[in-house]
Amino acid sequence: MEIVLNTFGVSLNRDNEAFVITQKGERHRIPVDDVKSIQISRGALISSDAVMLAVEHEIEPKTRIRYSFRED
Repeated sequence: MEIVLNTFGVSLNRDNEAFVITQKGERHRIPVDDVKSIQISRGALISSDAVMLAVEHEIEPKTRIRYSFRED
């Protein structure tokens, strides 16, 4: 499973050996063994505990943020 956090205000936390996605009061628990990748966009939150859980299981959280610079 791929976790994609692309909604403003969505958060990813850790609950023992699982990730917990919370959005607008709803919680979804996903066992770490079911997760293959995590993608994070702007406006999403990820706890340091969730990052550590991902790293411990060789899941690299990736950002989906693109930057552009304009010279005037």
